[in-house]
Amino acid sequence: MFAQIPIRLNALVDGVLGTIGSVEYIIISGKFDETPLSVSQFHIANVSKENMAPLNTIFRKMLQLLCVLLLATCSASNQKPEIVLVGSTPGDELVKTMLTIHSETKVDFIRWNLILDDINAFVLDIDYGESRPNTLGFKGDGETKTFKGSFSVSKGSNFEEVYHLKSADFPTEIQIAKLNENVFHLLTSQSQMIVGNGGWSYSLNRKEPILSKEISISSKVAETQSLQLVYDGRTPCQEIANEHPEMGPTPSCFKIKWKLTLNRDSITYQPTTCTLRSIVDNQPRDISGKWEIMKGTATNPDAIIYKIKIDNLAEPILLLAGDDNVLFFLDKNNGLLTGNKDFSFTMNKRKDT
Repeated sequence: MFAQIPIRLNALVDGVLGTIGSVEYIIISGKFDETPLSVSQFHIANVSKENMAPLNTIFRKMLQLLCVLLLATCSASNQKPEIVLVGSTPGDELVKTMLTIHSETKVDFIRWNLILDDINAFVLDIDYGESRPNTLGFKGDGETKTFKGSFSVSKGSNFEEVYHLKSADFPTEIQIAKLNENVFHLLTSQSQMIVGNGGWSYSLNRKEPILSKEISISSKVAETQSLQLVYDGRTPCQEIANEHPEMGPTPSCFKIKWKLTLNRDSITYQPTTCTLRSIVDNQPRDISGKWEIMKGTATNPDAIIYKIKIDNLAEPILLLAGDDNVLFFLDKNNGLLTGNKDFSFTMNKRKDT
């Protein structure tokens, strides 16, 4: 003999208490946030219909627990992952002011470790001081500071996302532009990319890079009548070796020094020749070639890319123009290369050109 009695556990979920022979059971069904739920065949022994009121209470509590678990799962799936950015930047007066480092303190570079968590809070640890020659460290281990605060994200005129870091210990907010999921760059208070030097740039890199092919900035390059542009910088080594094995670095190579000179036609100002000096494993190499400007990629029509065709390299060197002053290395698929805590894949325009 089969009997079933409808019951209601809450406004969204109905149940059926029934019997098949001597086996009594409950079926719970309904929707949670438009997702069908079904918990069936809870077998209950030695329960009579007179005990339905206590049963309703039991299953109501079971349902509440189920909803809590589902909410926790949904919440976890919607959380933004923690972002950890690292990098080494120059220690000029602008950034020293941002980070409340005394103006008379001698700072060659600053090493950043920035954690952006999923509740819009951040922790920034910096080490800074004079560079110890022929090492990646500081004289006397340098000095340290820690800052804590909150951040917000906005859309900029040339950037899809700009992170605004605010702390009671900052004299003003720090702005960082997102170029893609792995590469970020510090901005001035006027939302311009900060220009580094031949040793370090103002780029920060995701400590654990993820797959990211997009470029989420619009290149801001002004028309210029300069006949020559000169950029320099230092980058990691092995990733470039993977892109251009003809450069032949040793397995122990950890940095490459670059100087790129771009020449223009004296009448049309169009790109003509270029020279590239790279110092790999302390061996300087001067090579020449030609360059051209490409506009747009498959995913970003506003990107401007400098294509450097060097005589003895099978593949061209591709550089994204962030603006007139800052260039970023790309891989052969137009993806941004991600640096590390010591060097970024960035070159900076020399101030005297």
